[in-house]
Amino acid sequence: MTAMLPDLQPSADEPAPLKLSFSKIDVYQRCPLQYRFMAVDRLPTEPTPALSWGSSLHAALERWWDQRLPEPPPVEVLLEALYESWDDTGFADMDRQEKIRWYRHAQEVLRRHHEQHAPHYRPAAAVEQWFDVDLGNAVRVRGFIDCVVPTEGGGFGIVDWKSSRRAKTREDVERSLQLAIYALAARELFGRDPDWVALEFIVPGLRVAVERDRIDVESAIAQIHEVADAIRAERFEPRPNRLCAWCDFRSLCPAWEGSDGPDVPGQAVVELQRLRRRQERDAQRIAELEEIVRQRLGDEALVELE
Repeated sequence: MTAMLPDLQPSADEPAPLKLSFSKIDVYQRCPLQYRFMAVDRLPTEPTPALSWGSSLHAALERWWDQRLPEPPPVEVLLEALYESWDDTGFADMDRQEKIRWYRHAQEVLRRHHEQHAPHYRPAAAVEQWFDVDLGNAVRVRGFIDCVVPTEGGGFGIVDWKSSRRAKTREDVERSLQLAIYALAARELFGRDPDWVALEFIVPGLRVAVERDRIDVESAIAQIHEVADAIRAERFEPRPNRLCAWCDFRSLCPAWEGSDGPDVPGQAVVELQRLRRRQERDAQRIAELEEIVRQRLGDEALVELE
């Protein structure tokens, strides 16, 4: 007799669960077709120097702010964390000297950050704080808050680090959907609103903070539900914009090179070339590690690993 499995599908009256993050919402609002390629079709994207550089800086900042010491940790903590957490994926095909310039620039940014914040250092209450908030109608918004900072009156502020070179205006920050989501998440996580929220542009060393009452959380919730409804309706039209030149999916987009349809073979060739380069690097590293194991532990250890 075959066991009956429970019906895990949503009923006809219930929408399918949808889990969104700020980055996914941002992509959809910029270009619905790019969202489809990224989040629905899950097509691969090419790592870039800017993304790897930003993730490396974030990792170093997380280490420094999460020390939870009575005195500010020395700048060496930042620099060591940068070295240990350096993300090389976006620099794989870059000239060594150019890669060194990126790395030294990251060191300079972190040194300035230390000079700026060490004199009035307070250890973070949390870094990389995960949240997952139910907005109703089977929509959840999730993500990480970079840094939760204690304030003088016993409250807290929220900081999101940005590695972009140009800072935004206070008006831009007040309208930030990302910060509105973080303010909403903070209420769920800590039972109260933050005193303020801020985008911190670490390259120019500028923190742009706004009071919590300047953030329209209700409007943000409405925006998220609007995006969720459009995704469920499968409205994935292309929306050309100024970032199209850097889009990983431009060769697939009917709005570009477009009358004959997507260049699927061309995309396959690009992806195949990237995977072969990665395969060559992986094979070289495997050979290096095998030699280390062979010298230290003998051939028997390699057999056991197979």
